Amino acid sequence: MTDVLESDAPAEVGVQPETVAPWLHTVFLLTVLALWGIYGALHWRLLLTAMPRVVVYANHIVLQSLLLGATIAGLYHRREFIAAALGKFTASSVAGDVGRGILIYLGASVAIIVISIVIRPLHLTHQKAAVEALLPHNFGELALWMVVSLAAGCCEEFVFRGYLLRQMESWFGNVWVAVGASALLFGCMHFYEGSAAVFEIGGLGLVYGVVAVRQGNLRTVMFAHFLQDALAGLFLYLRR
Repeated sequence: MTDVLESDAPAEVGVQPETVAPWLHTVFLLTVLALWGIYGALHWRLLLTAMPRVVVYANHIVLQSLLLGATIAGLYHRREFIAAALGKFTASSVAGDVGRGILIYLGASVAIIVISIVIRPLHLTHQKAAVEALLPHNFGELALWMVVSLAAGCCEEFVFRGYLLRQMESWFGNVWVAVGASALLFGCMHFYEGSAAVFEIGGLGLVYGVVAVRQGNLRTVMFAHFLQDALAGLFLYLRR
């Protein structure tokens, strides 16, 4: 993906990748993400007690869509960036993305287990109540949860593994530093799930970042991310 995207921002050839958006736009986006993460960590209980779960889901879909729109609005070459991020759709490529997405989902799940074992001596917290409260409790909520999962998979991957990863690569001059930084930000966005979740989901973001760079587009990680969220909701629903 980084070989395809171009921008209007000046850059010296062979020194580092060009930026994909104005730095002020990126600072604005990072500020929005920080405020969103802090608010979610402080007020998730209030959200679920003040509003029905369906309303929370609808709000999440709207916010994800607005975040995606705000991200796209700041890009220098929107069409080229989106085309490179999504890649060329064919029947065989989509089938391959589904297969790879399942493998990445399984591998990322193992990575989360390994990270949780490694950080166990740190006695970090898990807000299991926050996670279970957000997941669907009936069939209608489950159906809407699938839409939430799709929105999260597409929007968050475009923002974190698309826009931010590429922009940070241009800032730091190293794609792997950018992968790590975007993964850390991704983990911090889930602080409402507890301090342990920051490391676990940060590790998930690290896996997604590596795959996105190697794959050259975001389709596989979008599908894997969708599976991660969708199956979590489905498993809880079936347990009930």
